[in-house]
Amino acid sequence: MTHEAGGQEISPEQPIAWRAVRPETPIRSADSQTAGRLADLLASDQEDIFHGIVVRLDEGGRDVFIPADDVTLMTPSYLEVSYTLEQLDSLPDHTEERQAEVGWLGRFRR
Repeated sequence: MTHEAGGQEISPEQPIAWRAVRPETPIRSADSQTAGRLADLLASDQEDIFHGIVVRLDEGGRDVFIPADDVTLMTPSYLEVSYTLEQLDSLPDHTEERQAEVGWLGRFRR
């Protein structure tokens, strides 16, 4: 299966930039488990800064925040993070209030 980016077909394993990531992309843990789906991507378009992602975990449906430094790979078919499934499950809930406190805008939920 190939994906289109700017009119060009790219492999589902091809690394992509944060601006090309789509909502609901599967999230893969460091131990190669599907952990959830991308709920939001926090970034500043004007400053071209990627802050991190909000993951909706499959187990329990909670949203958790993963800092940009811990997102190890972005492809059209999945994003990979440096946390194991167990570590992801132990993260605190991500809240819109905390996001507003730091002033980060989500690309998918504005």
